Amino acid sequence: MITLKSLGRKLEKLEASMQKDARRLSKLIRKVKRAAASEMMPRPNKARTKPEIKPASVPASSAKRKRKLSPEARAKLSALMHERWAAKRATVIPVAIVEEATAVSTTDGNAAASA
Repeated sequence: MITLKSLGRKLEKLEASMQKDARRLSKLIRKVKRAAASEMMPRPNKARTKPEIKPASVPASSAKRKRKLSPEARAKLSALMHERWAAKRATVIPVAIVEEATAVSTTDGNAAASA
């Protein structure tokens, strides 16, 4: 025997599936309308457009080009890079070295002040 509770559940499931189907139907209708609208838009004439020419594939070896520098320019660039690297190393000092340097300077300063 079918109870009122089971009939209610079946009714809820049926309503849910109908709402789901209604959403699917509305989504499909929107897709069809968009497709129809895009077909109505004028398309460029393919005969008039120039064919696209793909560039020839370049071998990997010629993709990277070596810089052609004179020996003077190479030396100048080398010196500049060494200066940069030295400045970078000077700014990055380990914490332990800084603490040792301050401890040494304070002991030397106290010894000089007392003498």
